[in-house]
Formats: sequence, C-alpha cells, structure tokens
Amino acid sequence: MKHTLALLTTLLLAPLAALQAADIELTETVQLPECHSVNWVRDWVKDHPELVGAGWEQLHDASRPAAEKPAPRSWVWNISEAQWTEAVKQKGEGKREEVKLQLWLPSGVEVIRGVVAVSGHGSGEALYRHPALRKLAGELHLAIFKFNGNPMQRGFWPTSLLYQQLKDFGVKTNHPELEHAPLFLYGHSSAVGFSALFAAEQSDRIWGWVAMRAGYTFQIYQPGAAKAPGLVMFGEEDKFFANDHRAETLALVPMMRKHHNAAWNLVVEPKTGHGPSEKTWPLVFSFLRHTFEARIPAAADARKGPVKLNTLAMENGHLGQNWDAAKGGYQNLSTKPFATFVGDKATASWLINAAYAADWLAFQRDGEVRNSK
Repeated sequence: MKHTLALLTTLLLAPLAALQAADIELTETVQLPECHSVNWVRDWVKDHPELVGAGWEQLHDASRPAAEKPAPRSWVWNISEAQWTEAVKQKGEGKREEVKLQLWLPSGVEVIRGVVAVSGHGSGEALYRHPALRKLAGELHLAIFKFNGNPMQRGFWPTSLLYQQLKDFGVKTNHPELEHAPLFLYGHSSAVGFSALFAAEQSDRIWGWVAMRAGYTFQIYQPGAAKAPGLVMFGEEDKFFANDHRAETLALVPMMRKHHNAAWNLVVEPKTGHGPSEKTWPLVFSFLRHTFEARIPAAADARKGPVKLNTLAMENGHLGQNWDAAKGGYQNLSTKPFATFVGDKATASWLINAAYAADWLAFQRDGEVRNSK
C-alpha cells in the first residue's frame, strides 16, 4: 500500500513539476486602426513638411548639382503624441485591422530584465521562435514580444502603444516589470520602420537594435537613435542593396558615425539576398548579448520603474574597417581597440567590445561566427 501511495504521489507531482518548469507563451488578437501604422503617419507628414527634420540627403547630397538632387527622403519626424492625436481627430482613425500579439517568457524567472521586441514582418517570425534566442533569453532573463499586422508591423505611432501592450501582458503574467524593462528591437525589410524609428524616439529605453536588410534605406538615418547601439546589416545580393543606390546605402552608417558619433556597426553578408541566413543569427545573438551586458546595470529592477541604462564611453569600444564594395565578398577587415585603430575613426564601424569585434570580424571574413564568447 505504501508503495502504491508513493507511486501515485509521484505520478501526480510529475505533471505539476512539468507545469512549473514550462515556459509561458500568450497570444492575443486585437483590432487596431490604421492611424497607428507608419505609412498612415508618413502620408500625413507629407502634408506637414514643418514636422520633418534634417534627413541624410541634406548631408549626402550637399555636393550634388541641384538638378541631380533627389526628392526629400527624410524619415526624421518631429511628431509629438499630442500632434498625432490631433491628426487622428482631423483625418479619422481609418479602418481597423487585426494585429496578433505574442509574448514568450522563460520558465523559472522571477523578474524579467529586458524585452526583445520583434516585428513579425519578414524574418521576425523565425527569430521569435528561434531556439537559440529562447535559450539566450532564458539565460539573461528576457521576454520575447512579437507583433504582426498592418497597423504595427512596419512601424507604428505613438511609441506608447508598445508600452501599453507590455503593461497589459504584465498584468496577465504577473510580471508588471514588462512595462518598464529595457528593450532590444528587431526589424527586417520595411519593418526597419519599427526598429529604427522607435529607437530614435525612445533611445533612453533601448539597449540595442537591429536594422536587417532595410526595405527603405533612408529609414535608418535616425540621429535620435545614435546613442543606442545599432547593428545595420545588408545582404550583398539583396535587390534593395545591389542596385544603383549601393554607394548611398553603404555611406549611411559612416555618415551617422561621422556626424552623430553613432554607436553603430555595418555588416554586409556576402552571397545572401533580402532574407537572413541561418548563419546570420549567431552574430545577431552576439550583438544582443554584448550590448545587454554593457548597458543593463547589474542591480537594475524594472519593477521600480524604467531602468536607467549604462552610458557608453565610445573610446572604450573597438573600431572596424567598413566593408569594401569594390572588393565584394568575404573580407578580412581590420579591427582594433579605439585608441589604436589605424584609419578613419570617425566613419569606422563602432563595436561594443573585443568579444563582439572578434565575432563581427569572423562573420565578415568567414561568413559565420564560431564559438562566440
């Protein structure tokens, strides 16, 4: 009888233990008006040029004859939430569309230390479900949040929309710190309209962000995001990159470095197109890890409110020689500590530390990262 009770107790407790150890994943579908979408905002901004800040063409095209200068392409928008609200009152909110929200939390984590916010557009879906990202999130105590749907996936307004959604999920999961946790942003193709513009608006909350093969290159030129570490990556054979505007595209990060001292690095992945390859992800994860460790204070606790991120000393980083389009392909690029780098320090890619610099170099030289530290 004792053996029977012991066995019964074991069988009853086993599912409970499995439940306690399980990760948490929540899915919610909401209806949002199109006035939140970056395209709606962009159309409105066209009629209000006074809201458009100096974009990169003011710098890049300074030497061009006036007849050769392209139409303004600035995505630097000086729009307050109050101005957006007033615009919605005037124009109407537009039709409502479905947006799918998903949150993943690692098991056994008492306090979430950061949120990886992913637009599900393009490769974002694969990233959200990537086992290596979830393993890293468990190690660093991170949540992963993803959104799909036209009102949000290519970028949205206002930025408070994301914080409200995280707050709501925080209530449902008993993790109120989600609302105030530092963010890491990922956007692919036209979803760079999310990662770049949000980083510009909320740079104090962003520990790092990724522009993966932007559909609109000029979205990336965001001076407001200069202090948030950025990984800007292109595929060498991407039709949006391998065209007549390649020189402009490659000049973007160096110009942000030179004119705004941006904490950004440029990567060109040879033999790939508009989508990242499976070999791309280890570099993204290395960037995520090293920026997290550099920017998130050890004692940070988002339950007490927004976390004040560590300030980066640019001279403590490393620099990397930028990819040469004339050579193409894999390149053995020079990387050195900031003080000893030989070359143009003002335009070289800024790399957060020696370990990430090693991964960045390996990726540009060999096309993959092995044994990342």
